[in-house]
Amino acid sequence: MNYYLFIPLFFIILLFIPIKLEGRASFNALALSGAVGVFLYKFKIARQRFKIQKREIIWLVASEEQEVELNQSRLIFIKMFLGEIKDKTRFQELFIMYNLGIGDAFTTSMIAGHINALLYAGLVSIKNYKPTASLGVCDSISFNKMVCTFAVNMKISISLFDIVYSLLRSVILTKKATKLLNSKEKV
Repeated sequence: MNYYLFIPLFFIILLFIPIKLEGRASFNALALSGAVGVFLYKFKIARQRFKIQKREIIWLVASEEQEVELNQSRLIFIKMFLGEIKDKTRFQELFIMYNLGIGDAFTTSMIAGHINALLYAGLVSIKNYKPTASLGVCDSISFNKMVCTFAVNMKISISLFDIVYSLLRSVILTKKATKLLNSKEKV
């Protein structure tokens, strides 16, 4: 019996087994700063802190700052990639947490009620689109402090084949769209 056939079989199976990713993001609206983290099977893959100054996103590394310049071709690629991958992902859970405080108890509770209503309306529409997802909102109200922080915890699963296919298709569509935009600009 030839055992060398197990090697390509292993890679083919690996392509179609779903990968469980967890994404965490938090944002402080008063300080205009936040953090983003990606975890693969509970192991940290990437974690970045960022801050927003004027209309630029600045990624904070331990000892340096890097500016991210978003030009039109990058935005087109991101739009195409998200359009391609959204139907291939499977939501497992999505939790939204926030801490809000304006200093006045009545105003804070009214705003928190409106935010809860908006979040639940959004989660209902997501639940209609992805019925197997586990969704939730956790709010913490600070009545006497000025606080405004939001956090999102999301778990999805997707196969490597779907990621590679979406990347290749979005690169092709981005090249086609940029050629079309360049030809329109010349005219």
